[in-house]
Amino acid sequence: MLNSMRNSVGSIGAKILLGLLVVAFAAWGLEGVFAARTQTVVAKVGNAEIQVQDFARTFEGRLQALRTTTGASFTPEDARRSGFDRVVLEQMATETALSEEASALGLDASDLAVSAAIMDFPQFKDAYGKFDRTAYEANLQRNYLRQDEFEENIRRDLARDALLQSIGNGTTAPRKLAETLYKYRNEKRSFDYITLSASDVEDPGEPSTEELETFHKENAVQFTAPEYRKVSYVALTVKDVAASIEKSEQDLKVEYNSRLDAYTTPERRRVEQIVFDSEEEAKEAAQKIADGESFAKLAETRGLSAQDVSLGIQTKDELPGALSDAAFAPKEPGLVEPVGTALGWSLLNILSIEPRNVVTFEEAKEELEEELTTTEARQLVPERSVDLDDQLAGGSSLTEAAEQSGARYAEIVAIDATGRDENGDRVADLPDDPEFLTRIFTTNVGEEPTLIEGTTGDYFSLSVEEITEAALRPLDTIKDQVSGAWEVSEREKALEELTAKHVKKLNGETDLADLAKELELEVKSAGPGTRTDRSLGFSTELLGEIFEAAEGDALEGGSSDSLTRVVGVVTEIVPATSEEDVTAIDRSTENYAARLAQDFVDQFTRTARSRHPVQANQQAIDAVFTNPGGGYGGYGGGHGGGY
Repeated sequence: MLNSMRNSVGSIGAKILLGLLVVAFAAWGLEGVFAARTQTVVAKVGNAEIQVQDFARTFEGRLQALRTTTGASFTPEDARRSGFDRVVLEQMATETALSEEASALGLDASDLAVSAAIMDFPQFKDAYGKFDRTAYEANLQRNYLRQDEFEENIRRDLARDALLQSIGNGTTAPRKLAETLYKYRNEKRSFDYITLSASDVEDPGEPSTEELETFHKENAVQFTAPEYRKVSYVALTVKDVAASIEKSEQDLKVEYNSRLDAYTTPERRRVEQIVFDSEEEAKEAAQKIADGESFAKLAETRGLSAQDVSLGIQTKDELPGALSDAAFAPKEPGLVEPVGTALGWSLLNILSIEPRNVVTFEEAKEELEEELTTTEARQLVPERSVDLDDQLAGGSSLTEAAEQSGARYAEIVAIDATGRDENGDRVADLPDDPEFLTRIFTTNVGEEPTLIEGTTGDYFSLSVEEITEAALRPLDTIKDQVSGAWEVSEREKALEELTAKHVKKLNGETDLADLAKELELEVKSAGPGTRTDRSLGFSTELLGEIFEAAEGDALEGGSSDSLTRVVGVVTEIVPATSEEDVTAIDRSTENYAARLAQDFVDQFTRTARSRHPVQANQQAIDAVFTNPGGGYGGYGGGHGGGY
């Protein structure tokens, strides 16, 4: 909660700067600095300390923010595996170093500023937007924060915010820079051209044996077979176990009925509202609409925009009492009779109605069965893996272990690192876990099979029986493939030579129209467009050349589809003038200034970090996640008990 609250403190500009201040640890000192301390400090930042409870609370808050942003249900263990705990500690160390700098400079926030910041938090306001002390105290209690501790954190945040603003504010960028870049980006050019393809060059004929042999050797990578491995394996997968589980129609119906709310979308209505001081005013307004005046016009005369009057799409439960009853009483869209509310008399306009919808049992049945069987399978697989592990540990072969445990046994004659066989087809029915392929290519021939738990909940054990090293395929086995590749290569070279020849003609005395007529091709026109306009249909390289050339210059190059080449002439250059879009240039100047300000802030932050080196206490960090009474698992009464 503290992290989300802090987002409300200070200027938006400073918060944006602060959000980018993650500076990597140059070194993590662990040289016994915590040896004689109890494990209450996760890191020292210069002379300051980051306490276990602060780290645990911040980790949980930022992990929850990550879940909300990505929509993924990361567990603390998932986050730690990806290094998220280090990221959080780095962020906290940066904030602490900056706070120390602010303190050294004598920057502080007054009691009045702290009070104003706290009263501005939406979490602490009542339904009328006023500060609610009861809500304030309840939020702190719910998040295991003392009032003095929380207010001191806010004071530090305000001081740090003031420091960042003092560094970044007032930074300017030369307008000339924005004007120059504007002209560069917005200059436009036109290009007339003809298109040629490989079919426009002469057939290269049949390659000789010597030509094929040379091409085969010179393009060995293209014709080299990857390493293949012969493998036998036993797999106990969630998918396989789920397929063996049957759910009766009755079981599915019971589950469906228990989730009926989740399968039901309530009726929703798009509603507009204008509030009047009295019933008489509201009725007069309703009469005006009855006489032909639109709701939008009525709102406009009262100085209200469409956004001001819109309540959006609402369900009945989302609107308060009398307003809800009035909005959902009509059967059809339209104006609703004035209704009295706590805020005054409301005139409602129903724009649209989305009827209540219920996903039927038949519609939900297949997905519901898959979910239930998969959930049950995830519980059964670890239990069954114990028997499979015992079989393997006892010396059973893979086939014997599969028979005894109910796991699936299979053999793969040849598989490459991408999961394909010698014909290039994907090997069927492999375990879905990506760890499976990785293990195949990190296991030696004859290595004793052991049970492996994959990252998706599957278990498997495998034996590599044979390795076929990557090797250049013999020419006689792929002669047709090599011959086809040789022809494509020869045509591409001939096409480049042909287009280069045509460019020489155009740079001489030949006109593009005459060349097109000679070749019986159509002259096409592209542009005017900018140097980044891919809709012109040219490759990035040719676009760059077009914008480096002079008007009338002939050029050749690739098209955006990479199958054809073009030959053409730059026909028009349209310079961009800085007077065209003063607003865009002003906006660019502001953006460049913001980037310069960020550079200054980044440099200051690096300096602050170097002045306040970080020494991490790995034991305390680990204890946050493993000690039931000392950190993530037990802080504030246990995970789920309150951060």
